[in-house]
Amino acid sequence: MRSGAVSGLREAVAQLTRGLVRSAPPRPTRPEVQPCCAYELVTRQMLEDMRAELAELKARLNGLLFMLAGAILLDVILRLVRPG
Repeated sequence: MRSGAVSGLREAVAQLTRGLVRSAPPRPTRPEVQPCCAYELVTRQMLEDMRAELAELKARLNGLLFMLAGAILLDVILRLVRPG
């Protein structure tokens, strides 16, 4: 009798969780984005070029910041190690 109660409880919990858990809604398909005129084509190209330049600028800035942090860390270590 006890196993019947447990299986009934499991069945009830399974039914409750099926009601609570929903599947994710289907994702909408991405529309094809084709430029409709020359102005839009030129504007997109300019944006892509600006995005590439910005990525290069960020990389250079990160390199500069790491170099600065390394120089400061090296200075602190040398001051701690050097007697006097």
